[in-house]
Amino acid sequence: MKVARWALVIAIGVGAVLLTLAALGSRSPVLRKKLVETLAQRLDADVELQSLHATAFPALSITGDGLKVRMKGQAEGAPLIDVAHFEVSAGFSGLFHRPRRFHLVHLEGLRITIPPDTDHDEDDKDKSSAPNPGPIIIDRLESTDAELVIVPSKPDKDPRVFEIHELHMQSVGFDRSMPFEATLTNPIPKGQIQTTGSFGPWRATDPGKTPLSGRYEFTNADLGTIKGIGGILSSVGDFAGQLERIDVRGTTKTPDFSVDVSGQPVPLETTFHAIVDGTNGDTYLQPVDGQFLSTKLTAKGGIYGTKNVKGRTIDLDVVMQQGKLEDVLKLAVKSAKPVMTGAITLTTKLLIPPGDAKVPDKMRLDGHFSISHAHFTDRGVQEKLATLSRRSRGKKKDEPAPGAAEIHSEMKGRFVMRDGVVRFNPLIFDVPGAVVTLAGSYTLRGGALDFAGTFAMDATISNAVESGWARILLKPFDPLFKRNNAGAVLPIKITGTREDPQFGVDIGKALRRK
Repeated sequence: MKVARWALVIAIGVGAVLLTLAALGSRSPVLRKKLVETLAQRLDADVELQSLHATAFPALSITGDGLKVRMKGQAEGAPLIDVAHFEVSAGFSGLFHRPRRFHLVHLEGLRITIPPDTDHDEDDKDKSSAPNPGPIIIDRLESTDAELVIVPSKPDKDPRVFEIHELHMQSVGFDRSMPFEATLTNPIPKGQIQTTGSFGPWRATDPGKTPLSGRYEFTNADLGTIKGIGGILSSVGDFAGQLERIDVRGTTKTPDFSVDVSGQPVPLETTFHAIVDGTNGDTYLQPVDGQFLSTKLTAKGGIYGTKNVKGRTIDLDVVMQQGKLEDVLKLAVKSAKPVMTGAITLTTKLLIPPGDAKVPDKMRLDGHFSISHAHFTDRGVQEKLATLSRRSRGKKKDEPAPGAAEIHSEMKGRFVMRDGVVRFNPLIFDVPGAVVTLAGSYTLRGGALDFAGTFAMDATISNAVESGWARILLKPFDPLFKRNNAGAVLPIKITGTREDPQFGVDIGKALRRK
C-alpha cells in the first residue's frame, strides 16, 4: 500500500507538470514574454519574437518564428541574430535543474551579423571578459542554411558573408566555450570546407572579441572558378583568436596548378601564416612559402576588399631565390619543352585587382630579375650562339674557342607587366664577347616581340667576319660602328613572334648616330 501511495503521488505530480506545460501551449504570449525577457537579459540586447507555440504531448516542444536580437540602442541595420524559424525539444527532468537543459534546438534561416568594433568603457570591457553563468544550456544545436555576416569597421568596405550549410554545436550556453562542427562551401575558389573547433564564451558588449579556435579542411577547391588559372586545391590548417582577429596557419597542395597562357600543369605546394581581420575579411600574409617543381618562392602582403567592388585585391611582394628558369617558363610559355634552362632570381611587386578579366590579363608586375648559366635547349640555337660568341671576339675558324655545349649566357633586367604585356627596360643579354642591351615588350598571348637596342662586341666589324677578303672590304666601316676605341656597337631590332623572331640591324639609326 505504501508503494501504491508513492506511485499515485508521482503520477499526480507528473500529470500536474504535463497539464501545466500543455496549458502553456494555449498561453503562448506568457511563454513568449518570458523567453524574450530571458534572452534580452542574457544577451544584453533588445529582443523581438513574432510568434511562439508550445506543446507538452507527446513530448515538450516549442516552435517559434521571427526571432530578432539587436544590440542595445541599435535602431538601424541588420539585427545581431535573425532566425526565421526554430524548434526546441526538452526532457521534463531538465526543466527542474539549474541551469535548465534542453535536448535539441533546430534553427532555420539563421543569420548572424557581427557589428564593427566600437569603443567601450571599462565597465563594459569587464563584463564582456567575465561572462556570468547562464540559466539555460542546450545539449545540441543544429542549423541549416545559416549566414555569418561580418560588418567592417571601415565604411568603405563591404560586409564579409560566409554561407554555412550545416552547423552543429554542443553544450551551448552564453557562459562557455562551445564545441562545433560546420560544413560550408567557399564560393571562390569553389570547394567544400569542413571545420571543427570551439566558439565562445559570448562577449555580449563586444561580439568581435568572442574567442574561437579550431581546425579546417578545404577540399576539391576548383581554381578554374578564378578566370585564367586552373587546378584542384586542397588545404588543411588551424585557426585561433577572436572574431575580429584570427590567426591561421596551414598548408595547400595543388598537384595540377596551371596558368592558361601556357596550359601546362605543375605541382604547387605552400605553407602559410595569415592574420584574418574578421571586421572586414582582409587577410595579411606573413609569409607564404611556396614551391612548384624545383623552384621556391616567398610572398608577403595582403588580400583586401574595396567598397562596392566585387572581388578582392591581391597585393604581394614576391621573392624567388635561385629558382629554375625552366620551371618558370613551363608556367608562362606554351611549349612542349622550355626554350632555356638556367638559374633565376626574381623580386617583384604583384598586384591582382578584382574584375572579370582573366588573371594573366589583369595581373600587374613591377620588378627585376637575373638569369645565370642560361643554356638554350635547341642545339641549333646554341651552336649559332657559339658562333656569335667566337666572331664577337674576332676569332677565326681555326682558332680555339668554346663549343656550343660550353657557351652559357647571362641575362638581367627590369620589367613591368600590364594588360598581359611585359615591358623590359633594360633587358641585358650577355655571352662571352658580346652584350645585347634592349628595351621593348613581349605579349603573353600570341608571343609578339617588339624590341630595339644595341649589340656590342669585343671585335670590330671587320674582325667579326672570317673571310680575309671580307675583312678587307669591311675595314672602312669600322669607324661607323666603333665604340670608345674598343669593338663595334650595332643598333638592332627584334620583331615577329616567339616562334618566328625577326632580327635586323637598324642601319638608319647607326647613320643618324654618326
